[in-house]
Amino acid sequence: MRHLYRIGPEQFLENYSGLGASYRDGGRWNSSGHPVLYFALSPATALLEMANYLPSPRLVPPAYRLGVYELADTSSIARLPESEWPADWAQYPYPLSTQLIGDRWLMAGHELGLILPSAAVPGGMESIMLVNPQHSASQSIRLIRQISDLYNARAFSGIGSGKRSAGALGG
Repeated sequence: MRHLYRIGPEQFLENYSGLGASYRDGGRWNSSGHPVLYFALSPATALLEMANYLPSPRLVPPAYRLGVYELADTSSIARLPESEWPADWAQYPYPLSTQLIGDRWLMAGHELGLILPSAAVPGGMESIMLVNPQHSASQSIRLIRQISDLYNARAFSGIGSGKRSAGALGG
């Protein structure tokens, strides 16, 4: 089994329609109007991806959970080779080049998932997966666990305190 991860309000963790914010507003790998699900391939990447939308991890809404999902090893998954990443793939706001890649992949409908670089980690050293909710195998995704404590209590404890801990980098 392959594990996938995403963070969101508990009430939407098992919503696999792809009609959320990325459908409404578009995302890095899809333009608006294209149903899609974004997952991370590690829990750490899911946390970093979420950090792009919050000024502080202390502002994570209480209803948010880390969802841990299972996907059968036999699921059809493609990977965008690094040689095909557009030069502007990590820019913000999202470039049209990446949205067109995702839109073409979604419309082709051949695979359930497409592995892509995460812009939340420098150099694309971690990955995310786009999942096509309109693919026939999308029903095979299963939420197996929800985690409510997203960050360790020590994480980011120096934010706003003006103090640096003895273990702070660069000090």
